[in-house]
Amino acid sequence: MRALTILYDADCGLCRRIKDWLQTQTKYIDLDFVAAGSEAARMRYPQLDHAATLKELIHEALRRKFKAIAVPEGLREQIVSERRARFSHPLRRKAPLLAVAAALFLLLIGITRLYLRPRDDTSFSNFISGMSGKVQRQYPAMDLETSDMQQIRRYLAKMQARADYILPAGLQKTTVTGCAAFSWFGKRVSMVCFNSGTNSKPKTPDLYLFVIDRSDLRHPPAAAEPQPSLVNGLPTASWRSGNNVYVLAGSEDEASLRKYY
Repeated sequence: MRALTILYDADCGLCRRIKDWLQTQTKYIDLDFVAAGSEAARMRYPQLDHAATLKELIHEALRRKFKAIAVPEGLREQIVSERRARFSHPLRRKAPLLAVAAALFLLLIGITRLYLRPRDDTSFSNFISGMSGKVQRQYPAMDLETSDMQQIRRYLAKMQARADYILPAGLQKTTVTGCAAFSWFGKRVSMVCFNSGTNSKPKTPDLYLFVIDRSDLRHPPAAAEPQPSLVNGLPTASWRSGNNVYVLAGSEDEASLRKYY
């Protein structure tokens, strides 16, 4: 075994600092850190159930990886000859042991955070607030840039996100620019991006349609007709259709947004 992949909690500041420190230390094997629940983890381990919670992802991945680790060659001799090692480059000789200890400490911190973490807020009100904040805080990056809707549907299906969405008549006439798939509290979300034609960059989206499975939300909207609302100053519209819940958000004002749904 030459390398060990560690799925870590990217939201834990202490975990990130320990990860950064471990990457600078001398190690018996290479450590490859991947944020649990990220797209990189999804592409590397497609066999895992990435719709599960972060707790399940980390527990299962670490259990298998630690079970597969063999005792590093020379570790026993190094422990037995601790007195001799003390007089010959002590820091360099002890660095691998410190790295192992820090990795175990990282595991302990991660498990503690997972079990003490408050219940995920998967309510619809938190979902629409989170998606609106995603549009307001930063330009939501697209995984795939294309104007081909069928290609977008194939990509989203491959990424285990919602691909069976039904577009309102207004959006059907609007230029699509691409899409993205991401996790929200372990639930898969599709983001389909459009360009309204009102900005000077035709390939830059300014309308974002978020789609999530209705069963993944607590208190999903009951209305099938789009309901406009202003969320943190951003015009949005939300509705339910079949098994999907939709949130449309964009830079348009509330009156202009209506023509897309």
